[in-house]
Amino acid sequence: MKKIKKKKLKLICICILISTFTITINNEQAFLTNSKGLISILLTILGLCFTSFSFISSAILQIFKNSKTTNKNKLLKNVNELLENIESDIFLIFYSIIILTIINLLRFLNIPLIKDPINLDFGIINIISLKNSVFNFITSLSFCLTLYSLYDIMKASFKLIINCYNK
Repeated sequence: MKKIKKKKLKLICICILISTFTITINNEQAFLTNSKGLISILLTILGLCFTSFSFISSAILQIFKNSKTTNKNKLLKNVNELLENIESDIFLIFYSIIILTIINLLRFLNIPLIKDPINLDFGIINIISLKNSVFNFITSLSFCLTLYSLYDIMKASFKLIINCYNK
């Protein structure tokens, strides 16, 4: 269990590191900072995840019906754990879509009471607009975490299929 948490922590740190590089991007049409384009990509990924989840769960039910093994409880426990993992990853993708939709809305909203500091020079990093930098960071972080959850869904799906056919 500790090995899995360390691996997830490393991947989250990599996502944060990648997102940190996007704060200097001023172009809103760059791939990792284009929230409008990323929303359509994530909606497609979410649809594929739902399709694969229903396909896998129906295959597992069919395998359980045809199975004559005595070790069904252990197998059922592993299957339930992996299905919960897939469910949490699908919800992460859904929440990322909501976050990107809010970011897309806020990016074009101009709130007069909140001043956007511009041309911040920190020596190594020159930030043209603090508002765009924060939005770029959040956009790329949510997309990177979504890619990680997609990877996690694929890995759990393969484990489910292998466990169900081997027993």
